Amino acid sequence: MKKLFYIGALSALLLIACGEEEAALKEEAPVSEEKDTTDKVAETKGPSQEELNEKMRSEAVELDFVKANGGEIEQDTKVTISGKVTNITEEGVGGTFTVTTKEGDGYGMFSVKNFALKDVTVDSEVTVYGVFDGKDELGFPTINATIIE
Repeated sequence: MKKLFYIGALSALLLIACGEEEAALKEEAPVSEEKDTTDKVAETKGPSQEELNEKMRSEAVELDFVKANGGEIEQDTKVTISGKVTNITEEGVGGTFTVTTKEGDGYGMFSVKNFALKDVTVDSEVTVYGVFDGKDELGFPTINATIIE
């Protein structure tokens, strides 16, 4: 009696194990379809990066520190600032640095998140193009930079 039970259980396990291979083969087929889809996306023509950069430069407005600090500028507005890098919190792409601008009789300080492929150094003069991202945790107006010159 015990032998029949063990033979039945062993047979069931073998059938389950054989069924897993078929499921694995079925899962591999959609992967090749996804690869074909990504190839088609890569072939799709769109504006070049240089065209996108020129569009950003032409649409960006000069960001005024007083208006940005006072909440008068809408988030995601395309903006530009020119000034001196006075502090680097994190270096490289994805890092953050501070740009100080001369405005009228005073100075404005902006936090810039670097999403451009350009490294910056302290005391360098930069022109930043990007989108206004509100204020950071310290209260500085923040720009997500896509172009740094």
